[in-house]
Amino acid sequence: FRIPAHTLHKLGHMTTGMLIRGYDFETDGDNRENQGVSLKLRKMGLSPCNVGFWSMQALLRVEMVLAIYCGFFWSWLAQFFLATWINTLLVVSSHDFTQIIEPDTKDWARFQLLNAHDMVILGNPWIDCFLGAGLVQHRAHHILPYQKSGWANHYSEKFIEAAVKEAGLPWLPPKNLFTEILPDIVNRQLLVPVCDPVSRKQTYPSFAAEHLTPSAWLYTLVYIAKGLSGIGSV
Repeated sequence: FRIPAHTLHKLGHMTTGMLIRGYDFETDGDNRENQGVSLKLRKMGLSPCNVGFWSMQALLRVEMVLAIYCGFFWSWLAQFFLATWINTLLVVSSHDFTQIIEPDTKDWARFQLLNAHDMVILGNPWIDCFLGAGLVQHRAHHILPYQKSGWANHYSEKFIEAAVKEAGLPWLPPKNLFTEILPDIVNRQLLVPVCDPVSRKQTYPSFAAEHLTPSAWLYTLVYIAKGLSGIGSV
């Protein structure tokens, strides 16, 4: 159920979830999740609200309403499904490290370099940077995490590569998204039994139990419903 369940969970974000979470961030004080940024910006007179966030939310919902009004709901749903899963797999492909070269190093930058990988989508680094939302140059993204632009990650790579080679560390070629990364990600994320997120132990004894156990149905329904409240969105 994970593919339709996750899609419906994200559809919940699209309808009400992101609006609820956006309101929470606008009105919440300083706490573990929010730090009260919006309240502080309003108090300082710098920003009445997160204009970029609310503008994008309005645009997305206008697009959805117009598609439904014009009779293109199924076309809109198809592009929503594709966009959701392409972006999900891109993020997972960037962050789910499959090649651990040095797992126990105490040097933070060394660990990020040796246990992250860059990615090739089409082969042009500028186009790939755009398609990968700045995560294609993933070693730069991890070593210099506070750069606010994917283009900065792309520009920084030549300097990181030079420093890495000067230090005698390996600078491995990027992995191809379609031939090297996605097959492994799909196999390990979508075609394996459900596991406990902490212990990593298999939750159900068989494929049939995973899909026929009432507790699995309940978990799936709760997960879908959480999307409507914005859980798992931002």
